[in-house]
Amino acid sequence: MSAAPTLDVSVMFHPDRAIGETAELAAEVERLGLAGVWLGDSQSIFRDVFTALTLVAERTSRIALGVGVTNTVSRHPAVIAGAIGSVAEHAAGRTVLLGIGTGETAVESLGRKPATIARMEEVARAVRGLNAGETVTYEGAEITQDWPAPRVPIVFASTGPRSLRAAGRTADGVYLKLGVDPDVLRYAVSNLAAGRAEGGRTLDGFRVAAMVPVAVDDDPAVARDEVRGFAAAIARAAARAIPPEDLPQEIAATIAELERVSSVARGRQSYVQWLHSPEYARMIPDAIVDRFAIAGTAAQVAGRIAGLGAAGVTEVIAPLAMPDPRPALGRIGAGVMPLLAATHPGGRRA
Repeated sequence: MSAAPTLDVSVMFHPDRAIGETAELAAEVERLGLAGVWLGDSQSIFRDVFTALTLVAERTSRIALGVGVTNTVSRHPAVIAGAIGSVAEHAAGRTVLLGIGTGETAVESLGRKPATIARMEEVARAVRGLNAGETVTYEGAEITQDWPAPRVPIVFASTGPRSLRAAGRTADGVYLKLGVDPDVLRYAVSNLAAGRAEGGRTLDGFRVAAMVPVAVDDDPAVARDEVRGFAAAIARAAARAIPPEDLPQEIAATIAELERVSSVARGRQSYVQWLHSPEYARMIPDAIVDRFAIAGTAAQVAGRIAGLGAAGVTEVIAPLAMPDPRPALGRIGAGVMPLLAATHPGGRRA
């Protein structure tokens, strides 16, 4: 009988509070036995991600530390290399991960355009080279870093086929925000494998992290309601990124109907208010929640997370972006992790 695939469970926080509070949350993550903490990066909305991660490294001793994710528009590769190198140096041998994406709110708030996939790849190579002590050329200039930094694995936030292939080709892993539908995950893994094959490599050792909303409650209906809006947001983004031929028809039809019935009501309030309104939540069917989130009792959640390992996922990242994430974190740590430990003893736990 083959062993269950190794699967880590981590959480993602928005550093939207004093960094000391974020570090306290991370210490609780470590106490509960999860694998790591990822922090978002958006300079006009959150505290600085690299400063916060350094303090998290101070307050913890074992968990992995991830940037989820920075961008190549508001940050020059020399700045990224120095910042993540400093975190990794201070974390002294622990796993530190650098996520890179096209930008989203960090770029929009500056009135800039998102990065291209080619630029993401160029910056990844530059950061890797700078931290290795190499002289790299970027935008026509030769740049160096005068101190050695630990090698930090780089993961790309990818959804479309071109960005997934780029992640396989250039990065050490991927940060997926595509939900948990088996057909969608097969689409992602297939494109990642194609990118790896361009360099004569396989997916062995490649990190496949899936950022998936997770909610735990003794009443599965309550758990579903907790992540209903978040699941719909991921579904809508996935539908825009995935080619029609790769998106299961029933998902595409459900999302199209959701957009249709919500368009009139959405016009009566701001977009942000609408996304968090009870009216919108009532329009989101369970089919969307079940395909783009994991919600249910502790046993149901543990079972669905465990199943992702067979789909090629190596890490599940639960985003806890609510004002007080402690109750949700406690339910995952106390309810789900002991069940997963029995089925995935090989996973890296703090």
